[in-house]
Amino acid sequence: MLTETLQAQAPSLALGDPPRRFRKYIDRAEIQEAVRITAARVHERFRDERPVFIGVLTGCFVFLADLVREANLVCSIDFVKISSYGDGMEAGQIKLVKDIDSNIRDRHVIIVDDIVDTGASWDYLRNHFQIHQPKSLTMAASFRKPKAIQAGIPVEFIAIDLPDEFVIGYGLDYAGFGRELPDLYILNEAENKA
Repeated sequence: MLTETLQAQAPSLALGDPPRRFRKYIDRAEIQEAVRITAARVHERFRDERPVFIGVLTGCFVFLADLVREANLVCSIDFVKISSYGDGMEAGQIKLVKDIDSNIRDRHVIIVDDIVDTGASWDYLRNHFQIHQPKSLTMAASFRKPKAIQAGIPVEFIAIDLPDEFVIGYGLDYAGFGRELPDLYILNEAENKA
């Protein structure tokens, strides 16, 4: 019901409390094509291996499902959950909430996240998983922000590069809403000020 209401409001929708207005930014067809291209690269790199995909909860769930199906590899899947505590919108100290259950020693590991922004989460997870001595450790993300590019964050598989804007949909949320949207929406500052 909520999804139908939101999609009926497209290309603009309002979410949260107080409500913020978003406009459609990237269509689902463009996202799916970028995921197919990314998955083909993952398949090419790991076609003779049995990698472990580790999804970073919660935002990874849509991209991880699409990526794994499109990559068409014999693989296993696990999940990790981290949380960042800080003041307001600023990221703070990262805390492990849920660790993986898999033994990743001597396995090719692909960490799958929704978005790479500052790279702090990636640094934390890379250090955390290196202790388990994987054969290789790479990262895939559906989206990447300019800060990550400027900082040289080593993310091997990126579906789409974004501007430095607040976006929701395709796993990303605002105040817990919008993850289920198949398109990507961008915060519409002009409409929010009106």
